[in-house]
Amino acid sequence: MPVAQKESEPANPIKEPKSRLVEEIVVTAQKREENLQDVPITINAFSGEKLDAFGVESTADLQKITPGLTYTYSYGYSVIFIRGVGTDAFLPNADPSVATYIDGINIGPSQGKQDSLGPVKRVEVLKGPQGTLFGRNATAGAINIVTEDPPDEFMGTFKTEFGNYNSRKYQLYIGTPVTESIGATLALFKEDQDLYGRNEIFGRPGPMREDYVKGGRAKIRMQATDDLSLTLVGSYNKQFNSNSLSQENTRPAPILVGGVPPDPLDRVWHNNYQGGNETTNTLYGATLEWLTGFSDVKFIFSDNEAVVDEAMYDFDSTATSQATFYSNDQFNKQRTYELQFVSNQETPGSDKIQWAAGLYRLEGEGGFGSLYLTLNALGVGSNVLGLPQLLGRVGGLLGLNNLDYNINQLINASNDIVLGNGGILTTESNSAYLQGTWFATDWLDITLGARYQMETRGITNSYLEVVLPTAGEPPNDYFDSGSRAQNLRLRNFQAPDLDDKTLSPKLAIQVHPWDNFQVYASAQRAFKSPTYNIVNFFSNPDPVKRETATSYELGFKSDLLDGALRFNAAIFHTRIDELLTAIVSVTSGGVVSFRNAGEAQINGAEFDALWQPMPSLNPGLAIAASATYLDGKYTDYKDGSGFDDTTGLYFGKDSLLLLPARDFTGNDIVRTPKFTGSISVNQAIPAGRFGSFELGVDYYYNSGFNTTPQNSPLYEQPAYDLLGGRIAYFYEPWGLQLTAFVDNALDEQYAQAIVQHDFGRTVTLAPPRLYGLRLKWDF
Repeated sequence: MPVAQKESEPANPIKEPKSRLVEEIVVTAQKREENLQDVPITINAFSGEKLDAFGVESTADLQKITPGLTYTYSYGYSVIFIRGVGTDAFLPNADPSVATYIDGINIGPSQGKQDSLGPVKRVEVLKGPQGTLFGRNATAGAINIVTEDPPDEFMGTFKTEFGNYNSRKYQLYIGTPVTESIGATLALFKEDQDLYGRNEIFGRPGPMREDYVKGGRAKIRMQATDDLSLTLVGSYNKQFNSNSLSQENTRPAPILVGGVPPDPLDRVWHNNYQGGNETTNTLYGATLEWLTGFSDVKFIFSDNEAVVDEAMYDFDSTATSQATFYSNDQFNKQRTYELQFVSNQETPGSDKIQWAAGLYRLEGEGGFGSLYLTLNALGVGSNVLGLPQLLGRVGGLLGLNNLDYNINQLINASNDIVLGNGGILTTESNSAYLQGTWFATDWLDITLGARYQMETRGITNSYLEVVLPTAGEPPNDYFDSGSRAQNLRLRNFQAPDLDDKTLSPKLAIQVHPWDNFQVYASAQRAFKSPTYNIVNFFSNPDPVKRETATSYELGFKSDLLDGALRFNAAIFHTRIDELLTAIVSVTSGGVVSFRNAGEAQINGAEFDALWQPMPSLNPGLAIAASATYLDGKYTDYKDGSGFDDTTGLYFGKDSLLLLPARDFTGNDIVRTPKFTGSISVNQAIPAGRFGSFELGVDYYYNSGFNTTPQNSPLYEQPAYDLLGGRIAYFYEPWGLQLTAFVDNALDEQYAQAIVQHDFGRTVTLAPPRLYGLRLKWDF
């Protein structure tokens, strides 16, 4: 707790403590500070204290307290859905459906977003398309993270946690004035833990590596005058994630991997190749703010980069050598420039109209400088075609059979053939936006807005190579060396630039029939940019169309019972045109192939509530509850790709075995549970001069969802529920907090990722029961 705050507390130590769930939050969802209850958008917002009371430590934990938010992983990438809108596509060329911002800066790359939140001022989850103010790739919504500004007096927080699986977490936060006009904050964090399972190869320990996260954030604010300030931010995050790339093959493909026994889903995997990725995320930004008599002017610059230093994946996820991926040249980087104008109290007509306008530019590139696929001649396709015959067919499709080498000459002493691939996607985007709210009467507000965007995307350095076999040198040594001396270029792929222009409008109407109650209706649209398939071993890069999300919402926000009950609810309808989907398949002509589903529609309803049952007798008791119902269907998806449940063979576009596409129209949208709900009970208990206690119990329910558009029951996540709890002790005079916690107390087994590909069904289980102690010291 900050020093100034402790000094202002009443001297009476027996005063009833208030639940940390009860608070008034100011948000910046419309580029200006407003009370959460006054904004005509469905928002879940949490202060740092409220997140601590809920036991939320990372961005992935937000789904437990945010109805309609689904946060999963795929091959080390964050896959986020809000209200059924999202994408199962990943890789650097797949734009997210949820825009993530930290201190007003867009964080584009989806690698490494599951890091610790660290000390934050607040987190806002905005639901529904946010294309007008948040721009590109906000078709599902936005997550806005705001960190603390430098304080007027020195303050600090040290936090440590020890738990099962040898979990060790450390955080240090310091905020201090440097001079009368300069202040700074610094946050450092480090996390280590053992894996949630083990790797065995024929009864012996297989390759394994501990997960870790480490990094820091810094902020410097310089107040040149009362009206002019400059804020500099920087962050560094490095992590190794093995859990999401160490998978159990619970249903080996009957033909391609015939004879391999299935894994029993017991947190013991059998991967003969080390899985995991090591990622480094860096961010630098600057915000120049000038408060004029006409408007508040901001210029925001950012440089953001995610580099996968090393990525390794046992594609078949079995103890046999069949197929592996390796890359040490994968990245995604972007620069952004934004000039922002926001009306203030001195703006002419501000009593009737508030507005925000701006110009935005993004420059980005991302992809693979090199990605290696190793296929074993005695494994892949040996039961169907055999690898030489399979690759021979591919060579015929590409017109490569006139090479000086035949396929058999390219197989090394380990019976492997190693293919190399690359592809870089470039992006240049410019946009302008304007949104205003007109206070028509005391009870009626009307908001209009629009964003116009022009964007160009291109693909470079797209190629196919084969690594010529040499005696005695292990492939990984060659990969790590960075040498390409043994690489034979087979083909360079070419594709034209994609030019796109979009207009994202918004309309919202608010009616205030009485105090502390509003009804709102809104219509808004957002776009996801067209892109290319960049991982193409056997085919030209295919363009993927622009995705459009249009949403209509009717809701209300209320504070009832003299403020003892906050109850918000909404119903909504969303239509998505050209929904981006993805499938992982070597026998599809590429490896990760992006497709467009013609149309999908979602109907839903949700509510969230916060209730103090006895605000006078027991102000420390608070109950939070929320729920979302979703009915999401593909309404036009006639050319669907997937894998046959009986044979395990790929069907659809570019099938090397010429198996036709199937009609998925009417199927459920992936990762869209029919019902999710949560309830939390929080009780603060005074202990007089000895401090106070806090008890918290949380329950979360997910009705389950499909993970493939074909809705195969073999790839379905069944319903699951999670129970968690915390007991915290506070001793305010020393700024101490000690918390005992348990997450997933019932040790529920559910999946973090269920993946469908050529070699079968591979699964990564979500964390089991976790428990431990946290110590927090505010000084």
